[in-house]
Amino acid sequence: MPNRKAKLLKQQKGKCPWCGLSFHDWDVIEEDHIIPRAIGGKDEYKNLQLLHRHCHDEKTTLDLKEIRKKDHSKFLEKLSQFWNKFDWEWINDIPTFIGQKVRESDLTNG
Repeated sequence: MPNRKAKLLKQQKGKCPWCGLSFHDWDVIEEDHIIPRAIGGKDEYKNLQLLHRHCHDEKTTLDLKEIRKKDHSKFLEKLSQFWNKFDWEWINDIPTFIGQKVRESDLTNG
């Protein structure tokens, strides 16, 4: 057994933190980032745990939902930043560009 896995197993007292059941010799045990790296989790011991494979699958499903939320909010933020660069108005339910906004910095630099 790899050192890291043995250390985590000892730290968890031989139990899966997801379901609370003890690990057995026949179980497939997988390493998991408690806070996924995709949303800022670090690759360090305090952010690692061992889970049964099926428990890891369940947790990954929930993690992916959080990752998608984060990615979606980034998209909305970028979209908002794009639209804020322009003067526009709704005409017949269509956003129509009037012109690009003039920033205060453009006035002082030119």
